[in-house]
Amino acid sequence: MWPPQWIDLITRIHQQNQPAVLVVTGGGASAIAELLAVPGASRTILDAQVPYSSEALIAWLGRRPDQFCDERTALAMASVAAYRAGKLLPKEPKSPVETTPFGISCTASLASDRPKRGDHRCFIAVQTSYLTTSYSLILEKGARSRAEEDALVGQFIVRALAIGVGLTDVPEVDFRSTEVIVVELQPAPELLSQVWQGKADCVWSLPDWSFETQPPVKPVGLLCGAFDPLHYGHEELRQVAERRLGGLVAYELSITNVDKPPLDFLTIERRRQQFQEIPLTLTNAPRFWQKAKVFPGTTFVVGCDTAIRIIDAKYDSGDKEVLRQTIQQIRAAGCRFLVASREVNGQLLTLANLNVPEFARDLFEEIPATDFRADVSSTELRHPESS
Repeated sequence: MWPPQWIDLITRIHQQNQPAVLVVTGGGASAIAELLAVPGASRTILDAQVPYSSEALIAWLGRRPDQFCDERTALAMASVAAYRAGKLLPKEPKSPVETTPFGISCTASLASDRPKRGDHRCFIAVQTSYLTTSYSLILEKGARSRAEEDALVGQFIVRALAIGVGLTDVPEVDFRSTEVIVVELQPAPELLSQVWQGKADCVWSLPDWSFETQPPVKPVGLLCGAFDPLHYGHEELRQVAERRLGGLVAYELSITNVDKPPLDFLTIERRRQQFQEIPLTLTNAPRFWQKAKVFPGTTFVVGCDTAIRIIDAKYDSGDKEVLRQTIQQIRAAGCRFLVASREVNGQLLTLANLNVPEFARDLFEEIPATDFRADVSSTELRHPESS
């Protein structure tokens, strides 16, 4: 049992009536036990998960993270938790106070029964529909037992939860003076929050850093991608596409994705800051038939690896007839695809190599490799030491 001031804090958390989904891995699970041990936990805990194995965490995220214990993973975990909270919130809230989808996560690497070469550390993230908060901490190695580290990280999680639900008079965690907490907050402008919640289709981020519902000039094309990071290949492809289409080609980033967790506001802002000259639209449209509804008459600029997913039924429902209907929706919206060659597994992949169904061929146009080729990997750019 934790000291009385922490039990009192948990009681006050429950009194806030803010339901949340908690997910922790690697340490800090004591927070779940303590939160559930105090009466009133049903007002706070919608769900609590401990995906401890690497396979369980991959299943939670929907993908394998670059690293299992870092800030990016904590942010992704919390964003998935917030989306899950949105699905679990009751349609008719018991409290008259409006609640927001709320997710909190922790990924930690703590003392074990064998020496660790890396730091003992933890990363906590809190995600709502209007704010992302990130906490990072490196613990003094060898200063505490595993149980002591876990209890401190658990209290750290509860403290972050308390601040997230609006409490201000919260106890400090008994960290050492050398253990410095790094905190980052990223509030979401209303227009972006509306897209994140699925209440709006898109918002435009302009080079002056403002958010608008429409760009100053309507683009004829959109270069779609994750831009993690934006690199020279994207800009070269965009310029080639502009010459072929005869008009502005802007960038499109879906903050939700078919096979990846939804993006948090810190990640969105960090990627948005890369676009200093060309407009970027942030959408809630992970599939191209959805993008076509939002941007009728637009040419989508993609790589061959993306084109494969567009024309292969297994990436959608697995039903070829459903794929035919999807292609027809895109055609009816007046949209089509401009496809760039891409190196995949050491081989150059072109549109000619793809088995494009007869009913879809008129929607695809190739950019020859002689006009554009940039064999650059975003993963290698993020982790040059592993390439």
